Amino acid sequence: MTAITVLGGGISGLSTAWYLAQKVPANVSIKVIEASSRVGGWIRTDRRHTPIGEIIAEAGPRTLRTGKSPDALSVLELVDDLDLRSHVILSDAQSAAARNRYIYYDGTLNRMPSSLSSLASGLPAAATCLVGGVWRDFTRKSNTPVENDESVHEFIGRRFGQKVDDNLASAVMHGIYAADTKDLSARALLYPFWLADRMGKRGVISGLRKVARVSRARHAGRSVESVDGERRARNPEFWTSVDGASMYSFRGGMQTLPDEMAKKLRERPNVEISTGSKVVAARVGATGKAQIEVDGGRVIESDHVVNTLPLHAMQGVFGSDQTPMLDHTPYSSVVVVNLTYQGKGRTPVDGFGYLVPRASQHESRALGVVFDSCALPEQDTCDVTRVTVMLGGPRFKELFGSKDVEAEAKLLALDTVQRELGIRGDALDVHVTVGAQCIPTYTTGYVDRLQQMHEWTKRQLNGRMSLVGAAYGGPAVPQCVNHARTHVCDHLNLDTLSQSPQCVSGLEEIIKAFDLPA
Repeated sequence: MTAITVLGGGISGLSTAWYLAQKVPANVSIKVIEASSRVGGWIRTDRRHTPIGEIIAEAGPRTLRTGKSPDALSVLELVDDLDLRSHVILSDAQSAAARNRYIYYDGTLNRMPSSLSSLASGLPAAATCLVGGVWRDFTRKSNTPVENDESVHEFIGRRFGQKVDDNLASAVMHGIYAADTKDLSARALLYPFWLADRMGKRGVISGLRKVARVSRARHAGRSVESVDGERRARNPEFWTSVDGASMYSFRGGMQTLPDEMAKKLRERPNVEISTGSKVVAARVGATGKAQIEVDGGRVIESDHVVNTLPLHAMQGVFGSDQTPMLDHTPYSSVVVVNLTYQGKGRTPVDGFGYLVPRASQHESRALGVVFDSCALPEQDTCDVTRVTVMLGGPRFKELFGSKDVEAEAKLLALDTVQRELGIRGDALDVHVTVGAQCIPTYTTGYVDRLQQMHEWTKRQLNGRMSLVGAAYGGPAVPQCVNHARTHVCDHLNLDTLSQSPQCVSGLEEIIKAFDLPA
C-alpha cells in the first residue's frame, strides 16, 4: 500500500493532506503527524465567557484577504469546497475597517491614505517623509551595493532615507513578521523594488518600468487567476458577495477553517491524524523508503514525506546533515492580549487598527493594536468592544526578560489601550497567549539559503521528502495554503510515489520567482 506522511498539523500540514486526499485513490494511506495536542498551528480561536455573554478571542491570524491573487483564491476555493460559505462573515470594501488603517506616530493615530482620493486631505505626519523619500530616490545616483542582499532597513535608508523606514516600513514589518527591518532581507521581502534598484539607471523608481516589462514577459501566456465559471455558477451568491469584500473570517473565528478540514479528513478511511506525536528522527529504511520515528519509538514507513515542520523543530531530526537555513532562520515570539470591554464603540476611531513604527517605540511598547469589533462586528453576540494588543517580536527580551510573561503582558496591554486609545475602566475579559517562536524571520541572505535548502532537501530520505510551510513562501495563511496546493497538484507525481523517489523539494516555484532576468 502506498503511504504518504505529512509532518505537522498546522495550516500547511492540513492543507497538504487535504489536497492529497482529493488527488490520490482511497488505497493510498495519508498520515498527518502533529506534536501538540491539537491541529491548526498558530490559528487558534478561544471561546471566553464573560458576565454579559460569550465572546471569541483570536490568538493568531484573525482575517483573510479577498482578491484575485493565487493565494487569496486558494483559500476562498478551499472555503467553498469545505462548505463553509454560510459561516463566512465579510468586511465590505467600503467599510471603515477596509479604509481606515493607522500608524501610531507622535502620540496620535495617523490615518494612512487608502486611495488617491484620500490624498486630497493631505498626508499624515507619519507619511510626509514619503515626498522627500521619492524625490531622493529620483534624483540620487545609483548606489547599489556589490553584495546581492541587504537588510530592508539598509535598502530603504539608502534609497528613500532613514525616516521612511523609521516611520512607515518598520511598522508594516512589525505587523507582518513581528521583526525589525534591520534583520529582514530586502531581496526576499521587497524583491520587485530590490530588482528595480539594480535595473534602473538612477535607483528604484527609474527601474520599476523595466521590472514590469520583465514580469509581463515571465507571465506571458499565463491565464489571469479567476474563479472558474462552473464553481461560480454553483454558488453565485457567495462569490458575488466575496467580490465586494476586502477581507473575511468566520462567525466562530478562524479556527473554523482548520477544524473543518481536520473533521472532513478524519472521515476518510485512508487518512489518519495523530496528535501528541513529536518527530524525533528521519532516516531511510532497509527497503529504501523513508522512515519517520516519533517519540515513544513508533516508526512510520512512507513512500513520500511532506515536511511542514517549523525549521527549529527540524533541528537534530536529520542527524548531522544540516543546512544553513536551519541554523540562520530565527523565529519571532509574539504575545497576543485580547481585551474585551463592555459597551460598543469604545475605540476613539473606526478602522482595522494601528501599527507602531520604530520612530514611536519610545512612546508605545506594542507592535500594534487590532480593533476586532470594528473589523468584524458580526462576531460580537453581546454589547462589547474587543481589541487585541500585540507585544514582543524584536522587543520580546526587552519587555519581558525573566518576568512572568503573561502577567507582564496583561499590564502592558491594559496600559497601552488606556494611554493610546483612552479606553478606561475594568476589562470584562483579558486573555493572554504567548506565541513562542511563531513567525519565521526572513533574514539577510535568505534567498541564497533557500537555494541551499532546495538542494539539501532533494538529498534527504533518498529523494522522498519535500517541504511546505511558512518559512518558505511566506507566513500568511493564504501563502501556506497555496504553497500546499501548488506543490501537491503541480509538482508531485502521485502516480509514481511507490515506484521511485520524487526528488523535488517543494521550493521550485518559490526559487523561480527570485530568478534574475537574463
